[in-house]
Amino acid sequence: MITLTYMKGTTMYKTIYKKIAAGVAVVFSLLTIVEGTQVLLEITQPEYVVLTPLLVYNVTMGVVGIFAGVALWINYGWSLKLTMIVVAAHLIVLLIVAAIYLAGGAVASHSVNAMVIRSVIWAAITLVAWKTR
Repeated sequence: MITLTYMKGTTMYKTIYKKIAAGVAVVFSLLTIVEGTQVLLEITQPEYVVLTPLLVYNVTMGVVGIFAGVALWINYGWSLKLTMIVVAAHLIVLLIVAAIYLAGGAVASHSVNAMVIRSVIWAAITLVAWKTR
């Protein structure tokens, strides 16, 4: 009987952690879309060099991130794969952006830092999705 109670508690915590990760994914993705769209539509003008392809990538991945977060919330089996794709894409883009920055290209340090933050957040979301499957 104690084992069953423990298992139920563990399942409850896994569900809570998964819902938190899903909420973070959706909120973070929405913020990414809003910020990126404002710059693309020239509603706001940042004080650093904007690499338009990176901006388009970020907005696109924001949309993908919302799908991943919703899928994680609903507990679709493929949600882990989608979070893995998002984190892998962010890490690849981070390497590219960092290489351009270190080579003296037209990439702001803000862009590198933002990709580090995106990569870390999505790595954490993926870790939670994997541990709670």
